[in-house]
Formats: sequence, structure tokens, C-alpha cells
Amino acid sequence: MGRSPKRQSTGKAKKAEMPEVPPNTLDTIKEDPAVLYRIKVLLYDLRNMATDRNSENRTLSTTDELYISGPYFTPAQAQMIKTALVQIHQPSELGGEGDEISVHTIGNLATIEEDIKGRLVNFFEKRRASGDARPCGPHDMAPIYESVFKIEQSEMKDEKFLARLRRRGLDDSPDTVKQKDGKKKKGR
Repeated sequence: MGRSPKRQSTGKAKKAEMPEVPPNTLDTIKEDPAVLYRIKVLLYDLRNMATDRNSENRTLSTTDELYISGPYFTPAQAQMIKTALVQIHQPSELGGEGDEISVHTIGNLATIEEDIKGRLVNFFEKRRASGDARPCGPHDMAPIYESVFKIEQSEMKDEKFLARLRRRGLDDSPDTVKQKDGKKKKGR
């Protein structure tokens, strides 16, 4: 008599039915135009908080040590960004001024949150070694964030971006924009 075929365990059968979810990466985050815009606003604010009152107010409103929270991001967006996988970077061995932003890939993956914190540790170690462990707050963090998010400073100087930022700030939802436009018309 023939043997009956072995049944797959229910766990293996369920695994086979579920499609694999690709990992959350920086590339997947940057595919969302709303999130990408908000990342650029954060980077702009880190660079300009000393000269722009709105930038200062937004950065002072954050509740997260890495500024990846409201008002820039919803809790879901912040979680998505912090847990996205990126290649780990370490400071260059070339020496010279500004090493904390000169990086090369070592091939391992980490979350964005881990990568930023790792870079900040290196930054503070270099500052202590120079005898001045005082960072210039967010201004010194901006190059690290630009490197992690792979966004050039020129993108925050783009006139279309700046016009949108002046016009809407972070309040870019279609419903809110319509409400603001309606209020302007009534007040005329």
C-alpha cells in the first residue's frame, strides 16, 4: 500500500500563502511625496532656525531627541522613518575639517534611528577630542541628517520648495489648504 503524502504543518502553509513584504527603506520613504517634503522642511529648519522664526518655532515644538516627531511627522510617519533600513556609515579616515559628514559605506544595514545616533556619537567624540564638546545644536546636526537622508542642501534652496514652505509651511493637506483659501476670500 502507498503512503499518504505528508501534510504541511499549518504554520508552513500560512507562510506560503502570505506574500513577502519588502523591507521599509529610505527609498520607499522617499517615494511618498508628502513625507519627502516634510523631511526637507525638517532639514531646512535645522539649517535656518537661527534666522527664521517659523523654523525655530517648529524645531522647538518637537518632542523627539532626533526631531523626528510632530510637528514634522505623524506618529506613524515618524515610526516608518525611524525604522527604515539604510546602509551604516562611518566617518572617513581621510582626516581634515568636517569629517563627521564625510562618510563611506561599510555594507551593514541599520535603521535610520540607529544610523543617526551612531553618527552623533562619532560627532561628539570628535568634538570632545578637540576640546570643544559643545555642538551648535541643530545646525551641527543638519549635515548628518542630510547625509542620512541623501538630500542635498541645494534641494532646500530650490525656489519651488521655498515658495511652498512660505505659503503652506507643514500644513499641506488638501482640506486645510481649501479651508485657508475659503477664509481668505471671505475676509476680502
